[in-house]
Amino acid sequence: MAICLFSLILAAGCSSFDPDPRMFSSYYSYDLKIYTTGPITDVTMYLPLPVKHGVPMVGPVVLHESDFATNNLSVEFVASPPGINLSGILNQTDTHPPSGNEPKYLKISTDRVYLDETQDGRYLIEIDNLTWLESPLSFADTVNPYFNETVFLPKLNFALPAPPESIPVDSAFSDWIQYPPIVVSQQVLIYAEYSASPATEVQIWSSISGSNAWKEGYDCGGGNSYADYYSWHHSGDSHGWQTASGTYEAAKGVYPNFSHPVWQEVLNRTAEE
Repeated sequence: MAICLFSLILAAGCSSFDPDPRMFSSYYSYDLKIYTTGPITDVTMYLPLPVKHGVPMVGPVVLHESDFATNNLSVEFVASPPGINLSGILNQTDTHPPSGNEPKYLKISTDRVYLDETQDGRYLIEIDNLTWLESPLSFADTVNPYFNETVFLPKLNFALPAPPESIPVDSAFSDWIQYPPIVVSQQVLIYAEYSASPATEVQIWSSISGSNAWKEGYDCGGGNSYADYYSWHHSGDSHGWQTASGTYEAAKGVYPNFSHPVWQEVLNRTAEE
């Protein structure tokens, strides 16, 4: 998993006494990879898409079926795949997404496909978005992304820890704060129906991540991130709903201390622009 924090530099060496936070940006990355070591036939898959407010998105970018189209696969967005009670699963979790943030699935189907480098080609979707921001108040919410950013739904038996309390970084960076990083193992449902030889391996991997960054002084910067991903590996035939394993991560990095005079000045300045 690659999480880009681009200008995040936390090591010593910041040489300016004037922090002057500026150049605010948010970056999102989405990946979906499917790889097979042999041909698979009579294929139907339902794979969860990253959603926000019930809409498949990568940060501010709305996803469309055309983003997933290839010559050898049929693709379609589906709200309610057959054979699964999505509302029942959501009600079993300790943490519920906001009302209206229902899961969305990518349906993939084909009669026959061989997804490696020499046959039909590996199925690889990569969508990135870098947005320059006028104000740090527009940063992605990497502390509570489950409720406010694009994530995979539904998650099985998923429970978040209590909301973290902020911690000052240190006296040298009093305009920054931290949170205890959140790392939660998770299970995500996927549907994989196909026929294959016992030796054929199929791998499915997908991730969505978001990060914020800013520049300070002459050669220093800060940033933070979240990530949500799952993977599934199987040999031979597969029939029906399967459980993919993954990790939900949040509150990684450093954050602006908006109560500090340096950031108060930034907020006043950006409010006037």
